[in-house]
Amino acid sequence: MAADSKQLSFPPGTELVFGPQAVRRQWISDCISQVFRGWGFSEIVLPTFDSAETFEDLPDQTDEAELYTLIDREGRRLTLRADFTLIAAKALAMELRRQPRQIRACYEGRVYRFAPSGHGHRVEQAQRGLEWVNARGAVYDAAVLMLARECLASVAAHDALLVVGHAGFVHAVLGEGRRERRLLEALDYKNPSRIRQVAQRIGLDAGTVALLEALPLLTGGPEVFKTVREFRLPGAAADALAELEGLYGLLADAGATDGILLDLGEVRRADYYSGFMFKVYDPAVGEELGGGGRYDRLFDRYNMDVPAVGFGVNLARVAEATSENGYANGQAESVADDAGAEGLKRIAASRAAGKSIRLEGK
Repeated sequence: MAADSKQLSFPPGTELVFGPQAVRRQWISDCISQVFRGWGFSEIVLPTFDSAETFEDLPDQTDEAELYTLIDREGRRLTLRADFTLIAAKALAMELRRQPRQIRACYEGRVYRFAPSGHGHRVEQAQRGLEWVNARGAVYDAAVLMLARECLASVAAHDALLVVGHAGFVHAVLGEGRRERRLLEALDYKNPSRIRQVAQRIGLDAGTVALLEALPLLTGGPEVFKTVREFRLPGAAADALAELEGLYGLLADAGATDGILLDLGEVRRADYYSGFMFKVYDPAVGEELGGGGRYDRLFDRYNMDVPAVGFGVNLARVAEATSENGYANGQAESVADDAGAEGLKRIAASRAAGKSIRLEGK
């Protein structure tokens, strides 16, 4: 009996990858994993689901409708993994209580969140990332940016940019508008007129409105530090700016500013970011490839003072940014399936020599 065509489809937002695309995806993941190992990171396998409380500070979350929940046989309400940093923090907090130390942990897997339809928006997204805990100071911030750049170079995403800002600066400038979603969206879309409109509507003072309206233009190299100081900055914003300037200076002294773009209007909506933060963009892709930053207050929920920094990349979007495919090099030897034992001997000999092989029918 012919299968119903409706059975040969998956729900919108799910991800199915095979053939050359899957080969490239695996190559990208392996390249990034090799970079992580080269920096001393070890793999951690994290739970696929947990209680909803773990994901309370989910980036861009507005309500529980964005989470995928299920009820187990004992009636417990569980949530599919919606963010790696939040669930990794919980796992690492457990490990730190057992043995306080610096931990370099990396991971790969999928996160599940409702997302609107469109390019790059999927319910399930494959990610690879890392968390560096008990890593305090600008030297670790600089190291993470260098590490991210090395990951992109390892997969030939040479045109990608690391767009760097500071959560403390944006939060201080926003003030009472910090939790106003419309204002955050306007900043994210770099829309000065919309920023001014929303900021005025929620009652921010004229000086703050002017500064917020200018943020989309405050991008580039170290010259943005001089430009922004022409505005009247809140004390906390000035402190964050000095911290970001110090980070950039450290990268410059290390000769590692290639591919770094400063953006003082950079917005990541997760409350757990406390210091520098960044997103990864590529001209060939319409969405960010990944991002991360510093989140020194994330472990507060576990009554632990643990400075931490990390980032993650979306493997599907990184695959769009490169045409390279390391697994495609070399031609596989073909062995006919009717060659019997002799054919199997040839396969064994070829594989022992590290050669690629294909057993095929005529």
